[in-house]
Amino acid sequence: MTAAPPDLLRARLGRREWTVTVEVVTPAPEDAAARARILSLADALRTDARVAALTLTDRTASLEADPIALAPEVATRSGKTPLVHLAGKGRDAAALAAALRRAEAAGVSSVLLTGGDPLPPVGEIERSEATARAWRSPGAHAVQMLRLARDTAPRLARLAVLPALRGRSAAARDDAATKRDAGASAFIAQVTWDLGEREMVAEWQPRVGPILGAAMLLTRSRLDFLAAHGLTGIDVPPALRRRVGAEPPGAARRRLALDLVVLRRLGYAGAHVSGLLTPALVLAVLDEADRLDTTVGDDWRRAAPIA
Repeated sequence: MTAAPPDLLRARLGRREWTVTVEVVTPAPEDAAARARILSLADALRTDARVAALTLTDRTASLEADPIALAPEVATRSGKTPLVHLAGKGRDAAALAAALRRAEAAGVSSVLLTGGDPLPPVGEIERSEATARAWRSPGAHAVQMLRLARDTAPRLARLAVLPALRGRSAAARDDAATKRDAGASAFIAQVTWDLGEREMVAEWQPRVGPILGAAMLLTRSRLDFLAAHGLTGIDVPPALRRRVGAEPPGAARRRLALDLVVLRRLGYAGAHVSGLLTPALVLAVLDEADRLDTTVGDDWRRAAPIA
């Protein structure tokens, strides 16, 4: 019997070692091309110890895109257990418990639990009105998911999201503590280009546990995507939007590499990276971050890619 691949993310967070996760969008079952791209990335990262896990998203816009079903092949191809995201996505408590059991059976050992976008009952899911009300609020929903996962699947490591502060630093810190008490063992902070906010959140780690800072490849096409879809909590400062619109090719890659250096210098447990779709791009960003980490010196704040 073949041994399950190691959960490098869980191990490194436990040891407080710097680590990187790379987020990929779980494709719908019929999207063979997208699936092939993800597996190609998994193959490329098999021997690269800098990336601890691919994060498989739970797409609230596609109920058929199942990260749990994709996880075993990603684990085999990458040699590392992926981080599986489970969102609210219309699930009631029974449906979430069933998803957690499926995840364990599939060899998953770490999950990212978020409230997501609660939807009406789907298919065979039946909920009473009281249950529906209890699971309809995204904020309360995430905490309830963590508690249920702690009680239902205690062997799973549970990660949660820290939303954008938006001037609510004390409330956000208390929210993180509530999620920690509900069973979160680590967190992923929302994407931000505000250095002061990043510094503040990094200082919460002794109280709430390890935090990965989210970082995104910000190109002109990604700006267009964010403008069209209005992703919750991601607010690109106007000055940075103008800069992206005028910069030459390759600038976005260097800015992301600098972002990784900034997160590391601020003391984050690691980085959760999105927007990297090819093996060549992932490796190029990581190589550039390694180079910059040895050359930027003590003047890294001035070099920080923050508008």
